[in-house]
Formats: sequence, structure tokens, C-alpha cells
Amino acid sequence: MKKSAGYILRFSAERQQVFDDRFDEGKFAEAVPEFEHSRNVPLVCFVVSREGNLTHICLGSRGRLAGTDLRRLNMGSFFTVKPPIPANKIISRVSNRSKSRVEARLSYGGLLSPKAFEEVISAVSDLSPESAPILAKYREERRTRIATLPGEILHSLAEQKEAVGTALGIAGIDRNEISGWDYSVESGPVSFIAGLPKVRLREDQMVANDLKEFPGHEEVQSYVHGSTVFENTQSRLTVILANRLPLEEQTGTDLIYYNETFQCFLMVQYKAMEHENGEAVFRFPNSQLTEEIRRMDALLTQLGAANSNTEADGFRLSENPFFLKICPRLVFNPDNIGLSVGMYLPLDYWKLISMHPDTVGPKGGKRLSYKNVRRYFGNTEFINIASGGWVGTNIHQSSILRDVIRSTLESGRAAVIAVNEELDDRHRRQDDDGS
Repeated sequence: MKKSAGYILRFSAERQQVFDDRFDEGKFAEAVPEFEHSRNVPLVCFVVSREGNLTHICLGSRGRLAGTDLRRLNMGSFFTVKPPIPANKIISRVSNRSKSRVEARLSYGGLLSPKAFEEVISAVSDLSPESAPILAKYREERRTRIATLPGEILHSLAEQKEAVGTALGIAGIDRNEISGWDYSVESGPVSFIAGLPKVRLREDQMVANDLKEFPGHEEVQSYVHGSTVFENTQSRLTVILANRLPLEEQTGTDLIYYNETFQCFLMVQYKAMEHENGEAVFRFPNSQLTEEIRRMDALLTQLGAANSNTEADGFRLSENPFFLKICPRLVFNPDNIGLSVGMYLPLDYWKLISMHPDTVGPKGGKRLSYKNVRRYFGNTEFINIASGGWVGTNIHQSSILRDVIRSTLESGRAAVIAVNEELDDRHRRQDDDGS
């Protein structure tokens, strides 16, 4: 499991002045010596002034090349440490084993080792109690506590996290919003959404009121177990988690994504591959998948009875809203904001693949792998077609969404319901704004 890491940035006098002048912009980039770090995992930056005081804590990311052996360090979400902490006070609180390494980083900057990062977090939290809640989500104690949750709970959380991350990708919102998940020790884990620290959490009833125009909102209100709103300059994404069963009893998660602009919805259901002889394999048929496809087919029959599309905004490359994502078994890592690799398969395509002779194994069983699926959508391709409303129900068919939600909840699965409202005018017709 990839872990968050720490980086110390020590300013020169000249760059300190530039940073101070631009601080109100809320973001800053600095050219630093080349370093390695995954962009999908949090990087906690400790900003040290030219006088040798820790003045700010922020989130960073490894950016583009900035010259020979140089890399941009992009920073944002700044927390101001008041009063600033002298570097020697931090050094005095770390172990003798880490002291020389921490002292070198505080003097010259650079990536901290995992052990040194943990000790710096502890020292800064003690010296600046206001920073402790911010740094707590990156401590080893939290990672260990989450990792020891029962397997059924971790699997449900992993599917919910994947669904929320996919919805953010379709809406064009930064997935950094979902880093740092944790749960209350007193109440235990409730849902992935309920444990998010950074997002603007709202009362469930407030979100339900916002969704009154959303087809199927009445099916959701009694089963909400976490809700929030993500927003940038282009999109406002309302996400709710609805389920009838506790985490450990859920049979899976469905992502139900509704595009308000084009009035269409699509649904993604996740299926886990297992490792066999060095490759990822999905074996079928199984009774659960057979029943779930039966439910989808029944809903497709209802969709077919709706009026055909007559509007430009209702045009779809495919009006079948159902997709399977076949992927290696999801592992819950709350600090990794990346999406899992996998194959998005439209339901109609799945039916053809599942009958193909290439899926029959040497002993007569059926199996799906990267070797016998010629074509599929990856994360980028799927997000591209979904974000533009090119696939999913047409305008007249979207009224059936309440039946889709009901079907998911009755099956024991959780529903991550994401409703995207575009805030800019990229796709608005002229009569939408009165002109």
C-alpha cells in the first residue's frame, strides 16, 4: 500500500519574498531537485522560511520538469503555523536515529524518509496543537487502525471510494478531494463519504432537498448514509451514499451518475478479478451476476417503452446505461486517489463476449482476462464518453431512474448516486439564460 510522504521546502531569501507576495493566490510552485513520488498519494509539505522557522504546512504534488535535474513542486491548501516553529525545536524532539536526517532536510530541503516523516509529524503536532488535526490523517497509527478493519468492510469501502472517484473524474473535479479518509473510533466506519475530512459535508436532509428535481429522489431519502457536495468553477457534484444494509453485509456497490445538463444517467457495477497463474481473471457465470443482469434486462424493457429521442441534447451513441467494470480486486487505500485499472464493458458488449468461445477455459469453465477481451474502455476513455453525455438514457427514459435505485437497494447493494450540475455555459442553450 502506497503511503503519504513528507517534503521540506527551505526558501532562499529571494524565493521567500516571491512566496510572501503570492501567498494570497492560494497556490505556489517551486523548482526543486528531482525527486520521486506518486501523484496519486498525498505529499505533505513543510515550508521553512529563510530564518529557519516552520511557517506553513500544505499539500504538494510532483509537477513537470523545471530544468536539468529539477522538478516543479506544486503546492496548495496552505495552513499557517502560528507562531512559527524554530527548526531547532523540531530537531530536539526527534529520535537520535533520525536527528541528522531531519536536521539536513530542515537546512537544505528535500523528501523525508518514512520514519523521519512520522517523527516530524509528531514533533510539529506537539509544538503546534492547531496543526495536529490536519496532520493526524497522515500518521502511521491511522493507517494501521484502518488496515485492521474486517475484510468485508474494507472491500465495501474500496468499492464506494472507486465509485466516488469515478464520479469526480466524469464531472472534471480534482480527486484530491477524497484523500485523508478516516472514521470515528467510537461509532466505527459508516460509509466512505461519511469519513471524508476535506469535503463540505452537509446535513443529509439539506442534500435531499437539493435533489427534489432528481428522478428517484424519494427512493433515496430513507436510506442516506452520507452525503456531500464537491464543486469547482465548472461543476457542482452532489454525491450521496444510500444503502439498506451495514457495510459488512453489502453485496457490492453501484455507481449511478446523473448528468443534469443532458438529463441522462448511467450505472457502473464493479466485478472483481482474481489472480490465477500470474494473471487477473474473472470467472463466470455466477448466480449473483446472473441475477443482476436479469434485473438490468427488466429495466431495459421499461426503457424501451419510453418515447424515442427527438432532441439534440438527447442524442446518445448508446441508450443502454449499464456498464460493468471488471478489475482486479479493489484494495482500500484511503491515501491513494487514483482509479483502479480495469475494463469498462457496456452490458450489450458483455453479453456478446460472455458467449464467445475464447472465454471457455481448458476445463470447460468460462473466464475473462486481458488476453481474451480485444476491446474495452479504460478509465480515460470511459470518463470522456460519460462526461459529454454520449452514453446513457435519453431525456424521456431518465424518469425510470427511481426504479433503478429501488432495484439496487433491494438487492442489498449500496448506491453511490452522483448528480452533476454544470456551472459554466459550455452546454447551455441560449434560451436557458433568457437571451
